[in-house]
Amino acid sequence: MKITTNNFFIAFAIIFTCQVFAQHSHSIITEKTIGPEDIEIILGDWTGSLTYIDYSSNEPYTMPADVTVKQGQTKNKLSLNFKYPNEPNANSQGQISISKKGDKINKEIIVSKRELSNEQLEIITEYNGKDNKKKALIRNKYILGSKQFVIRKEVKFENSNEWIMRNEYSFER
Repeated sequence: MKITTNNFFIAFAIIFTCQVFAQHSHSIITEKTIGPEDIEIILGDWTGSLTYIDYSSNEPYTMPADVTVKQGQTKNKLSLNFKYPNEPNANSQGQISISKKGDKINKEIIVSKRELSNEQLEIITEYNGKDNKKKALIRNKYILGSKQFVIRKEVKFENSNEWIMRNEYSFER
């Protein structure tokens, strides 16, 4: 009887530990995944600016920019129609596309997802690439809210610990 009781407690401990680990693992994955419901808040018209660092002068330049965000061809895609009032020849299209698993935006791995105190969601993606012909880790930060929408591109060059803001779209409504 003593062996059976010990076996029961050992089996219970193993099952309990596995369940706790599985729940913990699931919460980690959930923190780095998103769904269509997370991005639909930005549907509509936005007014704001684009600030970017000029490659030749290394100085920031800001210009007016507007964007209209519409539902894309699937629930996981949004289309972005950028308009630059002072430079209409620069008008462009973009998209926000969520992977089927919800772990990527525009094929970039989501490394962070967190709710900000002002009812906004911050999502950060990272990937290895090049910036100004140099190898770099590139980070895109999305801040999504009902009144503010930001897309910021930051760059950390190889052999550097410093992040540089390359460009930022900042919109309000």
